[in-house]
Amino acid sequence: MPSPVKTLSRTKRSEDARHLMRYLRSKANISAEQQAKAENVSVKTIKESIKQMEIYEGKNSEGQLSLAVRDLIISAIPQAKETLNGLLTATTTYERKNLKTGHIEYTHEADKVTRLEALRVVKGMAEVMIPKGPAVALQVNQTNQTMATMGSAETVEERIRRLRSKQAEHNLLPPVTVAVPDYIDERRQSDGFEDEEDDED
Repeated sequence: MPSPVKTLSRTKRSEDARHLMRYLRSKANISAEQQAKAENVSVKTIKESIKQMEIYEGKNSEGQLSLAVRDLIISAIPQAKETLNGLLTATTTYERKNLKTGHIEYTHEADKVTRLEALRVVKGMAEVMIPKGPAVALQVNQTNQTMATMGSAETVEERIRRLRSKQAEHNLLPPVTVAVPDYIDERRQSDGFEDEEDDED
């Protein structure tokens, strides 16, 4: 017996957003019987919609995506290697006229710009592939250092008390007259400024 032809109406029905809504409602613990009653359809229709979306989710899960991306990268590595080798050995063709023969000659020289760009690509790939140190050890050290600093730190009240006691000690010291430093006085005397001041007096 030949399989029934899938008409356009059946194709549209299979892509209907109602399948997704029924699946999401089932995830929200709404039974198929309740959904069938609300939509006025059979329970079998609701279960088929849910099953269809479960199959779709199984084919498009994160694990499947990861495998597909990994397979894509692995399959593209030979072409990427060939392309990278071509970039690293890129040459430029120059036309030069031979003055002796008058003919055009072609010379090949290294394309430094392209090769430098290829080296940048290789450097970027190497930086991605190099394993980085664990961030947990760094956090532990920072936490220990912070805890040690916090343990030896003083509170605001203790700091105010310490500063006030230093101020009181300083106030008990005898007053000091700040005079002109000796080296300035010596220079003034050698320049003759002191004599002029004495004459004015």
